[in-house]
This record gives sequence, C-alpha cells and structure tokens, in this order.
Amino acid sequence: MVLAGLIRKLGHQLAEIRERALKSILCKIEHNLICYADLIQERQLFLHLLEWFNFPSVPMKEEVLNLLSRLVKYPPAVQHLVDVGAVEFLSKLRSNVEPNLQAEIDGILDGLFLLPSEVPALSSASYQTNQTELSKNPEILTGYFPQDKSNFQQMEVPPRPVVNQTVKCLKFSTFPWLPLTTTDRHVLSSNESSLRSSNHTLIWNTCELLKDVIMQDFPAEIFLQRPKIVQSLLSLLKLAFGGDGKHRLALQSVSCLQQLCMYLRNRLNFHRDPGFFSNKHDTVSQNSSLSYCHEARGTHHSQNPSPGSSSPRPSVVGRTGQRPRGDGQDWDAASSSGNSSHAHVNSRISVHSPLDMGHIDLPELETEDTLELQFQQLSLPQFCVSILESAVPLLRTGSRQVIIRVLELLTEDMTLIGEAISTDIWDDSSLFGIDMKEKLLLVLGALGETMCYHKSSISLEQPEVMLVHHRMAFISISLFAVRLLQTLLPVEKASEFLSEPMSTALFLLSLDMPISLEYPNIHEAVVAYLEQLNSENYSIYKRTAEAVYSIECTCNFLSDIGKEGEKNLLELVELADQALRSFSYHQHFPLIKEIISIFFCLLTYLPQIWKSAQASPLLQGESQKVLLHMLSHPLPRVKAETYHHCLEITKECLGVHNVTKPVSSLCNGIHFLLHPKVLYEISVFGIQEPKSEVCQVT
Repeated sequence: MVLAGLIRKLGHQLAEIRERALKSILCKIEHNLICYADLIQERQLFLHLLEWFNFPSVPMKEEVLNLLSRLVKYPPAVQHLVDVGAVEFLSKLRSNVEPNLQAEIDGILDGLFLLPSEVPALSSASYQTNQTELSKNPEILTGYFPQDKSNFQQMEVPPRPVVNQTVKCLKFSTFPWLPLTTTDRHVLSSNESSLRSSNHTLIWNTCELLKDVIMQDFPAEIFLQRPKIVQSLLSLLKLAFGGDGKHRLALQSVSCLQQLCMYLRNRLNFHRDPGFFSNKHDTVSQNSSLSYCHEARGTHHSQNPSPGSSSPRPSVVGRTGQRPRGDGQDWDAASSSGNSSHAHVNSRISVHSPLDMGHIDLPELETEDTLELQFQQLSLPQFCVSILESAVPLLRTGSRQVIIRVLELLTEDMTLIGEAISTDIWDDSSLFGIDMKEKLLLVLGALGETMCYHKSSISLEQPEVMLVHHRMAFISISLFAVRLLQTLLPVEKASEFLSEPMSTALFLLSLDMPISLEYPNIHEAVVAYLEQLNSENYSIYKRTAEAVYSIECTCNFLSDIGKEGEKNLLELVELADQALRSFSYHQHFPLIKEIISIFFCLLTYLPQIWKSAQASPLLQGESQKVLLHMLSHPLPRVKAETYHHCLEITKECLGVHNVTKPVSSLCNGIHFLLHPKVLYEISVFGIQEPKSEVCQVT
C-alpha cells in the first residue's frame, strides 16, 4: 500500500510532491526496503516515470532516467515500457534533453530493442496489455514536446484516462509547506472541535479567539494546509438562514473568513518580496524574535522568489514565551534569505529560532504523513472558489447586515481570486481547470439569479424599508458581479460561458439609469458583455439609450431657448435634430413651435448671428435637414404642426401690416422656407398629403 501510494504521487500536479515521492522510492531502494522485483510489477510506475517529462517543471531528470536504466534490465519492465509506448516517447525526448542525458536515454533504448520472443510473457494476466496509455492523448504533452498530433500514432483509448494535462490557469497555487509542533497541532485541533460543537456560545467564543489570537499567531497559510477550521467556518455560513440568533454565528464566521483573506493577501505579498513587504510599520514586531529577525533583515538580499516556489519553510514553533506572529516579520524573513541552502536537505526539519535553543523541554514533532496532508490541503484558488460557493447564496437573505458583511467578505475574496486565478481558466482542459471552471460558472449563475431576484422584488406594493433594502442589494451585488466578471472572464468569451440568468441580469443592469450615471465604467463593462451575450437585448438597450439621449437633448434645447443672451445657433440646431428622434415617446408638441421659431426669431432679432451663419454652410445645411425632417415626419400631427407654424410665420412676414416695410427685409423672415429642397418638399409632398390638416395649410 505504501509503494502504491508513492507511485500514485509520482503523477501529482505539484512538482514538490512528485519530487518527494521519487526521493522516497530511491531511498527505500538504497536501504533495501524495496527491491526491483517489487517495482517491475507496478505498471503505473513506468507510466508516471515517462510522464515525468511532460510537466512544465522537470526536476531530477537524471535520477528518473537512471532508475529507468536499472529497471530496463528486467524483462517484465521491458514489456511494460514497450506497451506504454516508451520507444517512441524516448526517441522524441532524446533531442530535447542535455547531451549528458542523451547517453542515458540511448542505454534505455538499447535495453528496449529486444525481439518480442526474447521477452518472456508475464505470469499474471493482470499485467498483460496491448494498449498504449502514454501517448493516447497528444494534446496533453506540454512539457518537452509541442502539441502536434501528427507526431503520435493513433492508439486505442484505454479504459483509465491518464491525467497529465498541465494546469495553466493558476497565477498562484499553494504556499510552501509549514510543519507544526505537537503544541501547534493541539491548538488547531482544539479549535476545530469547538467549531463543530452544538453549543452556540462555544462557537461564538471560538470565532472570537480565532480572530483575536489564533489567526494572528499562525501564518495564514496554515489554515489552508490544515483546512478543517476553514471547512467548519464555511459550514457555519449556512446558519444565516436560521432563526433563534443562528445568523449571528454566520456573521462571526464571515468575519473570520474575511480576516483570513486579508492575512492571506499579506502572506502572498510577503512571499513575492520578503525583504520589502511587511504589514507592520514599526522596526521590530512586538511578538517577533527581536535581534534575530532584525539581523536577518540586515543581511538579507531580496531574491523575489516565485510564489509557487517549493523551497522549505520553517515551522511555527510552540514556545513557553510569546509566539511568533504570522506577519512576515518573524522566522519567515530569515527563511527567505540567501543563506538557506541547508534547509533543502530535509524539508520536514523545522528551523528554530535561536531564542528557542535554551528551551530543552520543547515538544518534539510527531511523525505525520506530510505527503498525505499536502494532498488534503486547499490551494489558494480552491479556497477562493469555496468562499464564493458558500457565501453567494447568503446574498438572498432578508437581512441588510448579512448582505453587507458577506459583500465585504466577497470583496476581499475577489482580490485573492485576481492574484490566484488567471483568465486562462476558460481554456484550461486539465481536471483542476475544468473543476474550477464549473464551480465558477455555477457561482456566476447564482449571482445572476440573485440580481434578478432583488430587481423583481422592487415593487410599489412593498413597504418603503423593503424597497430600499432590495434596491441597495441590487446595486451592491451588481457592482460585485461585474467586477468579478472583469477579473475572471474576458468579454470575448462571455457568449460561450455565461448562463441565461447572468445575461438577463446584465440586461436589467444596462437599463438602470442611476447606475449608469454613478458608475460609468461599470456600465460600459455591462454593455460590452451584453453585446456578446444577446444581440436582441443589446439592440433593445441601444434603442433605449438613444431615446434617453434624445429626451435629454430635448430638455437641453428647451432650456437653452429660454435663456437670455447670445446663443450658439449650431448647438441649438444639433439639439433640435436629436430632440426630434424621441418625439414619439415624449410628444411634447410645443417643441415644434420652438424649433420653427428659432429660424425666424434668431434671424429677425439677432442679425449678427445670421451674419456669421451666412459664412457657415454647415449650419445652413444642418438647419435645412432639421426642417425637412419635420416636414416629412412620420407622425401626422408633427407634420401638421410644422406646416401650421410655417404658415403663421409666413403670414406674419407678408401681412398687410408690413406694407410700408422694404421687400428685402420682409423676405429675410421667410428665407429659410425659400430653399429649393424645402420648396420641393412642400410643393410635391405637402400638397399631395392625404391628411386634410396638411394639404389645406399647404
């Protein structure tokens, strides 16, 4: 069972786990705890040893090839390697490795070039196979070889799939492993059991202890590496829908998770640059190891280690005095220094502070299956998505306090999501990527349903307090949902992945005028997603937006007309043109008179404006376009009002009361009606208009 577990871990996605499993097998061989006779019967061992070179990170290449060289001396091993396509695989691998490893591969190939008759059949039928498992799916080979299907033979697919696809959706996966002392483990275990208690007071006090002491005492990643406390906190969120004050326990859990998110963000920043980042501004932390940490910082040169580094970390050591805090100012600074090469010998050995050397009664580390614990740990993406899954349903509660606190938690969580998950998740075909993608789509769908729920609950039949509650909930949840979409989902992929509830919610959000005015950037993002999701809804939005803009221009036109002083004639004409487009909605008929009057009043009483207008063909052309639009408007009443007001202006200019005035001055008032296009419209279409209101005026 132990050997089978180690072989299984050789195919793990984490390079550190694969490397440790290989070292364990080699160590057992060296100390004669297992022999080659045991290994050659394990078919999966050969599969994982060859797949070793398909991962992006390929440590211990020489050790893997050396082990294959020793195993290939045994006929059953040759049979297994040939069955899984090792000859073709190694032949292609040879040109992609260093020269010193090519000789090792040549030796392995020499051992494989045996006639089938020279390889005795295996006695157990369970080891007989005619199927190739290694190269059945060439698309997953992303290590040494490009994704070229033509380089592989088409093999029959075996019943058990080989999971060897590279996870490419992660910006950050897991923190370096931290072993714990017996005392530390006892503290965590005690809190775990308290959170599972049926005593509400005990749960409340445990959450307070976690926030005030435990989470400040332990580095935040400990709670992901030993995830039972996190899992208990997530389960407590379900109490938000319960009565008898149970929702208060859910709020306590929300506070703990929010604080943990903040501390994880700090630890993430620390790992990126331990020499630079600290969340404390004093010279030495109150609970830190004083001169030891201070000297470590003085000699430390930041190397900007990768967040995914598998280098060992010091343990959080239980002490009789004050414990180191998880703020990046204690042993972590020393562990990241360039003088840490000795720590690579055995990553399970913790690095103790010099202040602890005098405590000879420190508890010793118990033997624990570190690899098994690492299998159970939560990666940062898994933690973030788990919070989304558990917290989003709480946004439908009727409690304003719960919604506010949950949104605060989700905001912290979204920051971590942006640091941990990349937008490549939608193209990631690994099992991990598929799992994350499915969970995120369910969360986005639930967010869309929640937005629609609060929007539909806004009704005049509701009490005012409920109207305010649902309106504020809709706005807040919508802002979070759109920002989450911007963090995770490229606009061009929206139509491929977003569900109908989110599409409907975005459509409702696009038509929300107050949000568009208060959050223009969010509104632009919503429109961009809507355009990709639903062309019909997007068309409705566009027409609505144009109508709203036209009504706004109508108001501005009427406002500007009523102002005293010199007016911008070109701007007024443009506003008039826009105002006519929404006339069928507002049907404000006094607008017709104002637009017609502008051509007469401004020309008669503001000749200095007309002088400048004479030199502006653009203004004259725009004016004629507006007038022609009104004379041929599809609404009969608009057309009739236009002809009527033109007739009134003509009577005013050419009436008998103006007989003593010069003819030239009289013509100026109706100059806008004498353009050939206007006369053509009146004489050809106005006279022939079937409506009596128009033809009689003409």
